[in-house]
Amino acid sequence: MHLRLDAPVLALEAGQLFALDDARGTRIQPREGTLWITEEGEPQDFVVGPGEAFVVARTGRTLVQAVVPARVALTSANEPIAANDARQE
Repeated sequence: MHLRLDAPVLALEAGQLFALDDARGTRIQPREGTLWITEEGEPQDFVVGPGEAFVVARTGRTLVQAVVPARVALTSANEPIAANDARQE
């Protein structure tokens, strides 16, 4: 996967989605709005809001959809974070 993890925050309109392929270890953190996240092979979906983060745990496709207008940052899970991770491991 060729993902620039230092890229600026993405702005999404309500209902807009994007896919990440083989993004294991990527942290998805909404700065504004709420995200619906689905990982390939994971029976549970996740809803993540500001102050929370989701770390992609699987290879395969991860779909991220804005429930409402949102701004989302993508970073490496190895970078420090001040907010709680939405997935309790």
